[in-house]
Amino acid sequence: MKKLLLFLLLPMAFNAQVVGTWKLANQAGALGVGPGLGDISWWSNSVGDLTTRACLFDDSITFSANGTMTHYMDGQTWLETWQGVPAESCGTPVAPHNGSPATYAYDGTTNTLSVFGLGAHMGLAKVINGAEINTPLNASDTIVYMANISNGGNTMTLDINFGPGYWRFVYNRTQLIPVANYNVTFRVDMAQYGGNTANGVFVNGSFNGWCGTCNPMTNTTGSMWEVTLPLAPGAIEYKFTVDGWNDQENFTGTEACIDPINDGFYNRYHVVAGDITLTPVCFNSCDACTNDVTFRVNMNDYVAAGGSTAAGVFLNGTFNGWCGACTPMGDVDMDGVWEIIVPISAGAIEYKFTVDGWNDQENFVGGEPCTVTNGGYTNRAATVSVDTAFSVVCWESCTDCPAGIDELNENGIVIAPNPATTALNVSAKSEIQSVAIYDVNGRLVQSVAVNGASASLNVSGMNHGLYIVSVTSNKGVYTKRVIVE
Repeated sequence: MKKLLLFLLLPMAFNAQVVGTWKLANQAGALGVGPGLGDISWWSNSVGDLTTRACLFDDSITFSANGTMTHYMDGQTWLETWQGVPAESCGTPVAPHNGSPATYAYDGTTNTLSVFGLGAHMGLAKVINGAEINTPLNASDTIVYMANISNGGNTMTLDINFGPGYWRFVYNRTQLIPVANYNVTFRVDMAQYGGNTANGVFVNGSFNGWCGTCNPMTNTTGSMWEVTLPLAPGAIEYKFTVDGWNDQENFTGTEACIDPINDGFYNRYHVVAGDITLTPVCFNSCDACTNDVTFRVNMNDYVAAGGSTAAGVFLNGTFNGWCGACTPMGDVDMDGVWEIIVPISAGAIEYKFTVDGWNDQENFVGGEPCTVTNGGYTNRAATVSVDTAFSVVCWESCTDCPAGIDELNENGIVIAPNPATTALNVSAKSEIQSVAIYDVNGRLVQSVAVNGASASLNVSGMNHGLYIVSVTSNKGVYTKRVIVE
């Protein structure tokens, strides 16, 4: 009988960690989706969504000690078009995602939360294991979430793989459990520190009496050091030091991360209110250490194939939130190679080149030596540790365009004069089918059919500048840059 009683009590003991009432955290990023676990770079709710989607953020979920789950929506919740409404908006819950009777099970050994009952869900109704449903008819009767309990049991972070990526839902208790200490992780990047860290890096603050060497940090990767400390709720001051107090950060008092207390001492400042991993900062700075990284892409083959760069070439990646048009590249010397220098923190990055924001983008099949595939998406990949100038690459290639713009000239084609003022003469060893002139943005300026070994094009009416001449012959296509003066 004792064994049976123990077996019955174990599930209840696990469930006890989530027993109570929860709501989505009233904060930006409470709902988010991205390519990897914990990455919500594709989309996350904004502060404004707390008002726009208030009918979702006021929904509550109560887990009882006996294993029942009550999803209370107060007659209104957030609806999406797959539920039969013309546009996303607040509305009457649509069955079966309307708070029907459900049960749950929380397993603290595997850190999973399972909900049972047709339409039972956390976060967004459309998200189930391995998919996003597109009709209420496809509702699941079982969903398993990865669950992380933090902030002394007051915050529950749920992750679920829906196929191409992961959704994340962050919930907070409506009635907080009193917490004695929170786990605070400090991180400092010593990459730009000019001294010697052989005797260690330390964190000193009001929480440890500025003790010198009592809280040593660990060199985790590269130049990054970190330590996690249990700290009581409230405001703290701190700074990073080297070899105890043999060297320390020195601030002027104008920095954004410095304490607001006017006492003649300038220290870092943080209000402990929950478990947190602080953003890594550069030693003696409020910001992350960055490295100047030069990106260069050769767009000549892209233009020669009929593409246009008139609306600009852009760099998108994990370091700028795949923002579309916020990082424009330039081609100052008009040679078809676009480039930009971007300050980027040390670590692994993914990126790709795009045209006109996201109107066109590089596409890879996966397995290329310069790419990585995560969550069904294949992007260029690299690791940043120092100032770097990446090699020029051709659009959708890991290497530069073959032979650059002046491709193999098997037909002995001659284009002259260069620069040209009135006429541009083209000749070859054998028959030429056509000659075309493009501007640097890929727009066709003029084209002539030849069917002979030579041709002359009138360029006297063209604007001064750089052009690309494309000659098609029985040996293939030959291109050359020409300046018109």
